[in-house]
Amino acid sequence: MKGFRALLVLAAAVLTTSSPGAQSPRPMSLMDLANLQRPLDPELSPDGRFVLYSMSRPDWKLGRPVWQLWRQEVGGGAPVQLTFTDNGINPTATRWSPDGKTILFGRDGQLVTMPAAGGEAKPLTRHATPPSAPSWAPDGSTVYFIATDPATSEERERDRLRDDLYSYGDDFRQRHLWKVTVATGGEQAITSGDFSVVSYQLSADGRRVAMSRGPSPNQSDGDRTEVWTMDANGGNARALTSNTIEELDPELSPDNSQLIFIAGVGPHFEPYYNQNLFIMPASGGTPTALFPEFPYEFDRATWAPDGRSILAVVNMGLHNEIFRIDVAGRTYKQLTDGQHQIPPAPAAAWTLEPHTQKLIYLLDEPIRYGEAWTLPVAGGPATRVTRVYDTLAQTYELPRQERFEWKGVDGVTVEGLLILPIGYQSGQRYPLIVQMHGGPMESDKFGGGVGLLMNYFPVLAGKGYAVLRPNYRGSAGYGTAFYRDPVGHYFNHMQTDILTGVDALIARGIADPDRLILMGWSAGGHLVNKLITMTDRFKAASAGASAANFISLYAQTDVRYLRTPWFGGTPWQADAPIDLYWNHSPLKDVAKVKTPTLFFVGENDPRIPLPQSIEMWRALKTNGVPTRLYVAPREGHGWGELRHLVAKANAELEWFEKYARGRPYTPEKTP
Repeated sequence: MKGFRALLVLAAAVLTTSSPGAQSPRPMSLMDLANLQRPLDPELSPDGRFVLYSMSRPDWKLGRPVWQLWRQEVGGGAPVQLTFTDNGINPTATRWSPDGKTILFGRDGQLVTMPAAGGEAKPLTRHATPPSAPSWAPDGSTVYFIATDPATSEERERDRLRDDLYSYGDDFRQRHLWKVTVATGGEQAITSGDFSVVSYQLSADGRRVAMSRGPSPNQSDGDRTEVWTMDANGGNARALTSNTIEELDPELSPDNSQLIFIAGVGPHFEPYYNQNLFIMPASGGTPTALFPEFPYEFDRATWAPDGRSILAVVNMGLHNEIFRIDVAGRTYKQLTDGQHQIPPAPAAAWTLEPHTQKLIYLLDEPIRYGEAWTLPVAGGPATRVTRVYDTLAQTYELPRQERFEWKGVDGVTVEGLLILPIGYQSGQRYPLIVQMHGGPMESDKFGGGVGLLMNYFPVLAGKGYAVLRPNYRGSAGYGTAFYRDPVGHYFNHMQTDILTGVDALIARGIADPDRLILMGWSAGGHLVNKLITMTDRFKAASAGASAANFISLYAQTDVRYLRTPWFGGTPWQADAPIDLYWNHSPLKDVAKVKTPTLFFVGENDPRIPLPQSIEMWRALKTNGVPTRLYVAPREGHGWGELRHLVAKANAELEWFEKYARGRPYTPEKTP
């Protein structure tokens, strides 16, 4: 699902620096990936002189990355580390003050401030629950943030007594908007009541707020969110939308007259479309799509300071790019182009700095897995600011990434990212691993990606595997028909797109037809389960967070509103389309499976819960098919603990080497 775009496996430490006389580049290991530094959340200072960003190192005692704050001078100079705390900082809460003299960031569950030149950090908030999504008011006097309501004294007493019976689905606390006065530390609630603020954006003048709010903070209520506006003090709150779709990132124009938001609906608010950009009067009215037949997908958007144009990150399949949109003329211009990606939220990978009128963003490329760049709003060349990965290609042999195109069974063009093995030689066949993304409405792109240790394709390439990451039917960024292919029949073309892609690589002389492997997570895991019921041509498979039975999953999952269009209704409505749910469930044909298959799932996964993996694993085990089920304690839908990620990769590599290549594998050890 979309939320899986939120997976942040961004482990980091200092890279080995290449120097004269250093050894030749070598293939990457799992531990190289685990120790790889990756910058996050770049923020440009109001005078344009400095960039703040977060950088992490792996803490093997804590079992997770620990983030610290760094500063880089634009135009050169060595980066400077500003924080050195044991537990690190919140990597997505750093903000420059409007005058550029103060830095705001999150530490130990609270917001703190620090002089821009460095020095001792001082507490700003003392909130009962951790603040998130901070924003400075334009005059710098206050900071807004979102926080979860604290437990009541009665709830705390019940917890103490272990009187902990709870009502399933209602065991949440609402999230509300607050502000804190910088001079005094005094806090004030801006919203309250039986609803949650999902996201918000202060207006350019600081007088108004646009926000998305819903009946709860739960992902299951995503389609019940609505766009609201109100005064910055909480007065004159007004709902601008009333529908059953999820509106994302509403933002008022600089003059507060118009409002934009992103929603995955058609031009007339039909559900389940590529995310589009909508505009409406801030006083209320009917939202309209700026481009009803837009050929790509909008990831994010923000108003330019002139109020006449909008800057947007647009998903174009294997890459996403920055566009400038002329609102009055309803035209758009692509400002960037390349084999790269701007990572998705919550990496906070792009922001507009209004004083300098420049965008600051991360760019993830095949040999640079995320550097900070700036781009003038008015147009002009982009400028790279950070140099985190200057020695990456000198230290490691990095695999070549290519666009690979083929035809589906119906003649439709499909493309994917082909990662060639280290030392690739034309005419030689290689074992092929097909890595299938989640969603299914995500799309794989050039670069490392935020789930680098989850997919570890540089390691696979170093071990002689070719890797295909297909943007099969249902992926975003390829237009309406491509995106909506699963509607009414989930497994329509996506599974045959995989098979025709494999056939095309065999025909090209790259893939060895006797050494084929499947690998996927979430919707990619569903595809693994489907494909192993269709064919035994794959010698090994790994399915993560995968579905077995779409009927039972509908009740178990925390997201249902995106699944309903796939099957044309719910399993429990009158005249429910039960046959459609069951006919598309991998469990229906599980007796046909012969492929040795691994299953992985987080013990606390709300999206594709543990019982789904148990059903597939139990079926294969009973039928005598080699299989194992690995369950990761504490993990949700996307894994984050370093040892779990390394253990997953080790288990997969051992499985793939045994069943596809007939040779042993020595697992890598963590510290």
